[in-house]
Amino acid sequence: MKRKTNKPKSSGAHAGPAKRTASAQPAVVLLPGFWQTHRVPALALFVLGLVTYGMTVAFGYLQDDQLFIWDNLFVQKGFAGLREIFANDSLLGYYKDPKLMIEGGRYRPIPVATFALEVGLFGKDHPWIAHLVNVLLYSATGVLLYRILTGLFPMRSGSAWYFTVPFLAAALFLLHPLHTEVVANIKGRDEILALLFSLYALYGMIKYGESGQGRWLAASAAGLFLGLLSKENAVTYLAVIPLTLWLFTKIPAGRVATGLTALLGATALFLVVRAMALGYFVHQGKPSDDLIFNPFSGMNPMEKLATIFLSLGWDLKLLFVPYPLTHDYYPYHVPKVNWSDWRAGLSLAVYLVMGVWAVRQLWAARKAPESSPVRVPAYSILYFLLTLSVVSNLFVDTSTFMNERYLYMPSIGFCLLLAWLLVEKLPEWLQKPAGRPAVVPAVLLGLIVLAFAVIIELRLPDWGGKGEGLVESAMRIAPNSYRSNFYYANMLYYEKYVALQDSTSAEAVAEKKALLEDAEQHVDHALEIYPAYKQAAVLKAAIAGAHFREDRQLDRLLGTFENLLLKQSYNSDLLVYVLDVLKSLQQGWDPNVYNAFCHRIGYGLYFKKYVDYNGAIAFLEYGLQNYPMDPNVVQALSDVYMTQGNTAKAAEMQQRLQAIQAAAGQAQ
Repeated sequence: MKRKTNKPKSSGAHAGPAKRTASAQPAVVLLPGFWQTHRVPALALFVLGLVTYGMTVAFGYLQDDQLFIWDNLFVQKGFAGLREIFANDSLLGYYKDPKLMIEGGRYRPIPVATFALEVGLFGKDHPWIAHLVNVLLYSATGVLLYRILTGLFPMRSGSAWYFTVPFLAAALFLLHPLHTEVVANIKGRDEILALLFSLYALYGMIKYGESGQGRWLAASAAGLFLGLLSKENAVTYLAVIPLTLWLFTKIPAGRVATGLTALLGATALFLVVRAMALGYFVHQGKPSDDLIFNPFSGMNPMEKLATIFLSLGWDLKLLFVPYPLTHDYYPYHVPKVNWSDWRAGLSLAVYLVMGVWAVRQLWAARKAPESSPVRVPAYSILYFLLTLSVVSNLFVDTSTFMNERYLYMPSIGFCLLLAWLLVEKLPEWLQKPAGRPAVVPAVLLGLIVLAFAVIIELRLPDWGGKGEGLVESAMRIAPNSYRSNFYYANMLYYEKYVALQDSTSAEAVAEKKALLEDAEQHVDHALEIYPAYKQAAVLKAAIAGAHFREDRQLDRLLGTFENLLLKQSYNSDLLVYVLDVLKSLQQGWDPNVYNAFCHRIGYGLYFKKYVDYNGAIAFLEYGLQNYPMDPNVVQALSDVYMTQGNTAKAAEMQQRLQAIQAAAGQAQ
């Protein structure tokens, strides 16, 4: 008598999508008792995240943390600011004035609300709390990713848990150096929460598909909704979730359709809530001409497309070789190119091959799903392309060519593919049993983990301290970025020169001179790259003022001011700074030199060239205060007031001019 055997149901890595019929039963891929059977690997992953980024708890606030935390009015109110956080643009608490807001809007209330909750619970200025929360959430993301993958890729009998696709994919995700910015920069919580909630939406949808229970359908929709409230790129899971269900489960098509409807409903609700907060569904304004907000400013369509694909090529490179890393991918660290640059063409070709191959393989897999060996690489590629799409600049413009944090969500596709190659494909090529760490895969994995760990160890300290390391590393790696040059010059001036400006020793004088020359060189480079850079112009003026304090060369100072104002006449901060310096120079200097400058700028530039009456009057009035008997300045003021329509002031200036002329006649 033959012994009856119970064959396990095919699922996960060895199961394909069954033919969808009304009677099809879902595969049970998320088996109960996860913590009983996977407690050790799940705990190992959680600890891995804590150990990798534990040092960030000692870090402070940096960069964008100012916008979202310590200088955000709503956040600093704590619990009292929650209503305003959910009712407004996420940056309104920083800018205070809606007129100053970034075009396109930012509505990410969930992470901002968590910052406010931390202030309410622990008080202000406790960055270690925020860093700790980031690390905990990051570690939890790795565990949730592992939880989902254990259902899609069930462990073979006799396999070592530490050498399975789910564990290695989650571990590689936690160790990938591209995530350093997301975790170490507190503001990166929007990326962490967006992915965490999106993964939960996927988890909930699988549970709904298996059980048909409405609570899991609601949980999935709520997960996506919260993900969207964290960051808009969660919308890509509208495609990721059905793709995952189709490839790796036997969930009936009817339930998939019901689930997708619920997810679309959650997305629609988000759009309505976002529109209520921002005042519009889609921003219809013209692209900004400011390079800070539009890195493609000044490019024609072909240059823009070529530069986009050059950036996308860099994205792929950083996934495989995440070195060197920088937070600065602004113009023109990523250079502006056209299609004559072979790198742009190669990147386009690679992406086309990836996309076409993945789609064709998945289409072919429909005919023989159980035997298709390419589902994992095809899925990994499509997951990467889908989640990268919204930050690629192909469909929605972002404020920079690329960013490491943009690869946080897409990197799961890379980590999954790499784990699959190490666990499944490489042993097959070597004719070794899968699921056990053979020598070659183990050595290769060890080298990858070691390289990742070293890069993280080198990179993390840059995010500590007051940000000097971050600025200095950006300057080393991105010397052609207007932004890195400005922040480096700004650090040299305000953090180093100002600390020494009152020192008079020979060593201090020499050091101050070197600091000013170095700062001036870098701010000049920033202005060379981006001539309209307002902040850099103000810094250049401040450095000119510092030079004047050291050498007392008025002509050099005024020449620098005039050159800056000629290029940036509409820079109000620059205008105010220059006027303040001029006011401080009224005593002890030749009034003719001073007034000649005020006349050239006020009358020749602001009045004649730029038709800016207020700017013209401001300079000319300063000149008049310095030397009230200057007929040229008085006549210029009369012309400006008359053109402006202020006849009373124009008449007053004419009377003063007549008095000056009469006094001059009597003197003769």
